[in-house]
Amino acid sequence: MNFRMKSASVEPAGASRRQLRGVRRHAPSGARACPFAARPGHPARRAIAAAVLFAFVACGSAAELAVPALTGRVVDQAGILGGDAARVEAAIQGLERTTDGQMAVLILPTLGGDALEPFSMRVAEAWKIGRKGKDNGALLVIVRDSRGLRLDIGYGWEGSINDARAGDIIRGMGPFFRAGRFGDGCVYAVRQVEGYVSGKPPAGLPATPAGAAPPRARSDGYLHVGGMRIHPLILFSIWIIFIVVIGSVFGKNRGRTYGGRSYGGWSGGSSSGGGFSGGGGSFGGGGASGSW
Repeated sequence: MNFRMKSASVEPAGASRRQLRGVRRHAPSGARACPFAARPGHPARRAIAAAVLFAFVACGSAAELAVPALTGRVVDQAGILGGDAARVEAAIQGLERTTDGQMAVLILPTLGGDALEPFSMRVAEAWKIGRKGKDNGALLVIVRDSRGLRLDIGYGWEGSINDARAGDIIRGMGPFFRAGRFGDGCVYAVRQVEGYVSGKPPAGLPATPAGAAPPRARSDGYLHVGGMRIHPLILFSIWIIFIVVIGSVFGKNRGRTYGGRSYGGWSGGSSSGGGFSGGGGSFGGGGASGSW
């Protein structure tokens, strides 16, 4: 006689046949599934992901180059200026008298694998070149080994020195640096920043190295009328206002209001005597990078 034995199964008490069939239909076949895979939001998985993310952040922070201390208008840790450092500082002092702004030059031997733009932005945020509220500052960073150049422009000067003009200054420094005239290259940059901000032709520019074409001046997009710089949008706005006023006088477009956009003024700032320090200026990433 053949006996057929049924495998024993444990069924929950009170469960109907329909409920049991649904459980068997959706149960995983074969080996038992991993409890972590069945529950994507398991705390252990979240802990592992957080640990991996923390490791990446820690490694990135450790790779960042420390920001040097602001010890003067010119911080030359690569020693490429020599006696010309005093000449560059004198040029920056002239810029301060003309524009009421600030500028600093930082020269490093290397960035140690760090990227130039983020590092320069960290320096700008730490040094705070420019007057608080006016944000009228500029920072020039030079890296000797990689031949990198970066000019950051404060918020308050971005109207006078847009990214294209900052790029012109960087390119104009190249011939001086390639000729080994690092002091002249820095003085050139300072004079150009001063000229763009003041709206006057830069004075005291070093002679361009032999065989190098002088950089072409780039228009700032403003209209120069009687010594004043007027943006074309201002003239367009005046024309629109004129049309609106004329229309209201003749009874046209009644009942319509015309909103205007207001721009907040900048408050003045001052710096104390003694050693050089940042005045609390802010930067927003405007500027340009290059190499020589």
